[in-house]
Amino acid sequence: MRFAAKVRFMVCLLVAWASALASASEDVLRLLERSLSPPDIDYHGTVVLQIGDRVQTLRVTHMNKEGKRVEWVEVLEGEPRETVRIGEEVRCFLPEEKLVLMDRAAGGSGVPYHPRGSVGRIEASYQIEPLGEGREAGREVVGIRFVPRDALRFGQEWWIDKESGIVLKRTIWDEAPVRVLETQFFSDFRVTGLPDVAQVRRKFGAHEDWQRIDLRGRRIEAADTGWAFTVMPAGFELEAVFQRRGPSGKTITQWQIGDGLASVSVFFEPWDGDEIGEKTDDFGATKVVRRREPGALRTAMGEVPDVTLRALLDAMVRHQGAQ
Repeated sequence: MRFAAKVRFMVCLLVAWASALASASEDVLRLLERSLSPPDIDYHGTVVLQIGDRVQTLRVTHMNKEGKRVEWVEVLEGEPRETVRIGEEVRCFLPEEKLVLMDRAAGGSGVPYHPRGSVGRIEASYQIEPLGEGREAGREVVGIRFVPRDALRFGQEWWIDKESGIVLKRTIWDEAPVRVLETQFFSDFRVTGLPDVAQVRRKFGAHEDWQRIDLRGRRIEAADTGWAFTVMPAGFELEAVFQRRGPSGKTITQWQIGDGLASVSVFFEPWDGDEIGEKTDDFGATKVVRRREPGALRTAMGEVPDVTLRALLDAMVRHQGAQ
């Protein structure tokens, strides 16, 4: 083949490859967009949550009935616990304490993982890289890596079921140093043989004789909290604000903040102490920073580095005259 002809051939080949890659990228982004929408199928399976050498296994059932999201999550080892959700109402059953915690659903994370956001919003803070196809829980999946554009967030990898759009495996990793912080995956995933929804509804209304603690809050406007954020860390936005009555009887304010992929909550509770101090904890990818100061206990927690949580706490200012 003459040189000019060879060049034309290589150019045509590169154009074909580029077209194929662009098409594959569009397919991946469409699947990602679908995974960011509320699940529209019924399924159940076993979810494994791994943090270091600690492993927790849960049995998960998800259904859509009469326009409501119905979920049942059972912890399969250790202290027995069950969480049942119908619509936006959530009840957590703790048999050893004979206690029922009642709350409202908030945010898009959890077990199983249901993200919230949009592709455009995620792309502002992460580089999206396709990982190709594979298999998880015996099903065909597509992998996507989210590489953070700064040090304010962790990286993630998702393996999304091609048929349903459900995230069957999610890994959260840190770059400094490179290490896996947490992995959540379905060891089995089925769309048939689900429990009857009536069984889940019975669970939701069970144990009327147990002690009940109502943690349900009400949504409020940010301007009504007495606090404001002077500036948000890059890519993060305020999504909602709630207030609820805490176990001590004092009002707790919660700000929900996210970047489309990572989710953070900031809590404020008044207290009578005058100590000043800060404490940091972590549970896998979830970091917690608590600050005590005269009259205020503030806590920031989420699947982000400590620096992001401290930036949020640093940005909080009290309105003049607010309590």
